[in-house]
Amino acid sequence: MLCLPFTSAVAESEEHGLLRLHCFSFGKADAFLLTAEEGAVLIDCGLNGQGKEISAYLKENGFTKLEALIITHFDKDHVGGAAKVLKSVPVGTVYQSNCPKDSSEYEKYLKTLDQLGIVPVTVREETVFSLGEVHFTILPPLQERYLSDDSNNSSLVTVVQAGEKRLLFTGDCEGERLFELLNADLGHADLLQIPHHGKWQVQLPALLELTAPECALITDSEEESADYMTFYTLKQMDIPVCLTRTGPVDLIF
Repeated sequence: MLCLPFTSAVAESEEHGLLRLHCFSFGKADAFLLTAEEGAVLIDCGLNGQGKEISAYLKENGFTKLEALIITHFDKDHVGGAAKVLKSVPVGTVYQSNCPKDSSEYEKYLKTLDQLGIVPVTVREETVFSLGEVHFTILPPLQERYLSDDSNNSSLVTVVQAGEKRLLFTGDCEGERLFELLNADLGHADLLQIPHHGKWQVQLPALLELTAPECALITDSEEESADYMTFYTLKQMDIPVCLTRTGPVDLIF
């Protein structure tokens, strides 16, 4: 795994891997672009207004289509920029969570889908697709409703397998959803996105033990930082951390 700026020079390098990951620096908001030779997949779109930055990045780097867009759940810091992205580039398939939300961002997203004639796939069972040798598995929530935090616990979890490398994106999973993941066959993760922007959760040590990540990824900001106990636990387990608060994170697998 290499931590490098995403440039054409990297793309042309003989040392480039099967997959490139660009994590946008949006503070406490998620947007991850995964690209392989066969195309690109975007997981989440940040806040309203950040869709414009995603669209500009896609244009500047020559992306004219997304093979898939995965909206993990409908909180504003995940779906907020989706309408702009959808209007900017064609999208092959939109995968979405099963838990609607009463918000202007969600309504704007739905309106844009309708205007473009896009019928999203609401993921209620394990869903698999591939870009060449890179394989994506979307794991749905196992319940329609949760005792608390319905939206966060409805987060889709995406496992990405690129050769021997494995990436795990967890959205804003909370306690009940994390218990589901602890009983899933997740396997080792070369990269683990720490759930819910690094919020401390009692299930986190067990998730780290289960996945034994080579590196952790946290999307937060100086103003809305991940919890101290999360950083402490990662340090105690000797797991290095990539923070989008310091700028975009670019990795090659």
